[in-house]
Amino acid sequence: MNLPNVTLRQLDYLIAVAETGSLTAAAARCHVSQGAISLALSEMERVLDLRLVVRSPRRGAALTAAGTRVLSDARRVVGAMADLGAEARGLSSRVSGVLTVGCYAPIAPFHLPAAIATFESAHPEVSVRFVEGSLPEIGEDLVAGRCEIAFLYDQDLVPGIATRTLYEQAPQVLLPADHRLRRRRAVALRELAGDPFVLLDVPPSERYFRSVFDAAGVEMVVTHRARGFELARALVARGLGYSMTVQQPAVNSSYEGLEVVAVRLRDTVPTTPVVLGWAAGGPLTHRARAFAGHCAELFGSQPISL
Repeated sequence: MNLPNVTLRQLDYLIAVAETGSLTAAAARCHVSQGAISLALSEMERVLDLRLVVRSPRRGAALTAAGTRVLSDARRVVGAMADLGAEARGLSSRVSGVLTVGCYAPIAPFHLPAAIATFESAHPEVSVRFVEGSLPEIGEDLVAGRCEIAFLYDQDLVPGIATRTLYEQAPQVLLPADHRLRRRRAVALRELAGDPFVLLDVPPSERYFRSVFDAAGVEMVVTHRARGFELARALVARGLGYSMTVQQPAVNSSYEGLEVVAVRLRDTVPTTPVVLGWAAGGPLTHRARAFAGHCAELFGSQPISL
């Protein structure tokens, strides 16, 4: 979409309204009056001949469908101009600005805290924000410009996503502390065929776990479905079944303090690499490139242990 006769300041204001949800909050963030925000958006709507924002005294401000499309371009333009300004000032070795990172929700606790803390420490002029969701949701966020770069599994990615592999590891089974196979170093899925299975059901995890069962020649019979990683572990800890996971936290207990035992799979099964993804077809911003390099060093050489 072309943005004729639209200023960077107007684009900044549109982004602020989208991210804060109100003209008042956007004005405070941009250090201007609410009237200045409203006037700038009205002028932008006039120039583009589009309704971008719906204003409501009770619900704040929300972007229309057209506003959402313009927002993705606005983020790219503002980010590119920030990088251009840094280069023009001879600051190519410095990284600054706001970086929005996406993450597939089940792996977010394993990646976002460490990545944000260490990256902001290394680059104090960058402020990192994040969004999380299912793989399709984060893929759409990348394409729409709602985030610049994201942690994903290399599975069922939406078209138009470029990736860089960080690491890959095989899944493990999770068992309750009193399970008959808890002391084994490795188990075959056939040995668990009669046990209830707890599925971590965040798209597209079911398809992946079915591929694991298919590779082992075992039918996947789901007894419970959990939308959250910790709920799946808690169900296992209570003896309500076994589960399967690619990521494994450093602690081996549920929220209730009950033990969860992780055991390696003996079967040869598919893996699902953890990747960094971004919208293809254009260059990454300077801060996104720096973040990608930082994460390759942080996670690529030190994969999260099983």
